[in-house]
Amino acid sequence: MNDRIQNQIQAVIFDMDGVLLDSEAVYEEGWRIAGEKKNLRGIDAFHKTILGLSEQDTIAALKKFYGHDFDGAEFWNLTTEISVEIMNRTGVPEKPFARTTLESLKRKNIRLALASSSSRAIVQYLMEKAGLMEFFDVAICGDEIKNAKPDPEIYTAACMKLNLSTSECIAVEDSPNGVKSAVAAGLKCIMIPDRVQPDESIRKAAWKVLSSLKDIINLPCWVEH
Repeated sequence: MNDRIQNQIQAVIFDMDGVLLDSEAVYEEGWRIAGEKKNLRGIDAFHKTILGLSEQDTIAALKKFYGHDFDGAEFWNLTTEISVEIMNRTGVPEKPFARTTLESLKRKNIRLALASSSSRAIVQYLMEKAGLMEFFDVAICGDEIKNAKPDPEIYTAACMKLNLSTSECIAVEDSPNGVKSAVAAGLKCIMIPDRVQPDESIRKAAWKVLSSLKDIINLPCWVEH
């Protein structure tokens, strides 16, 4: 990233699940339990392929994988019910260095936004429970857009709501679908892999692949405003 682009960075747009909150682990357990209840084979492997997708796209993928007669909506509702029960019982921990990274970016007057495939209700519930929602100027959620990740719509919408161009924003994602979405919208994307490691094509698409949120603050692209 050259000096001209460095000076343009005004905002960071974060995915939520698997980036700021360790919620993907909860969803993974919810899917595993639901799969056992329905005697489904291959549910763990399948779940990794739909990370970052919307409810509608996930239901369509379920039907494609398990057959047209499979009730994808019913299974989605079951996984959601189980996952929410787990969250209510155990909570959802922050990913390591989530809070300190957000605090550091705020001190640099970098604006923060969320671009999550989860619904507004889930985002508000989890982020407020974690005490992280107050850091964010903007949030775009999965039930507020027509086309879910890997479509670029959610990132385009976030930039528009920030009133910034895509060249003024950087995305932070954990899944291949999220990286594809951000890059297609014209953003540079930092990937911090969670449940799925990037293949060579995703590594090439991402601007950086980092091991932890704490590595973000040391990148040479934050200029005091």
